[in-house]
Amino acid sequence: MRIIHCTKKLFQELDVNILEPDNIPSTPEGLGNWYANLIRIDRRKCILFTNEKTLYSFLIPKVLKSNLKNIEEEFLINLNLNLQAEGFSLEVISRVMQEYGEIGFAKTANKRVLGSMNELAYLYAVHIIEDGGFDNIRMLQLNQRINRTPMSALKYQFPIEVLKKVLQGVP
Repeated sequence: MRIIHCTKKLFQELDVNILEPDNIPSTPEGLGNWYANLIRIDRRKCILFTNEKTLYSFLIPKVLKSNLKNIEEEFLINLNLNLQAEGFSLEVISRVMQEYGEIGFAKTANKRVLGSMNELAYLYAVHIIEDGGFDNIRMLQLNQRINRTPMSALKYQFPIEVLKKVLQGVP
């Protein structure tokens, strides 16, 4: 089972069971767990997903209640689309999708990831506003641009490069 660690703000909008910290499995192999936060950009609700190992992130813009009811499905669809846009093979994407066959939800536990997510949320907001709002952006390209920003929590590596290493099994 893989976990999506959600912020309080996001949990208030979701109708999911929260796992207790004792029931959260460790994830030494694969991509592992993700963090999710509900943010507002240009007066619209958005969900920012960030991988805890790689800080690879993607934003789901203009979130509606129907999106929140099916958050697992929204997560998997958008993860798949972003991995395709990054040029990963169908074999790699299939392996990643299998890893997330069962998803649980828990409270946030890693302040390093949360701090990075705050930085990423700011970057998304700046790019979206500079480009004239959601109607003038292509979300997959914006996600790619954000994942090519060096992150201090990764010792100034790019999240996309760390993701590639993890998916290729390179230490």
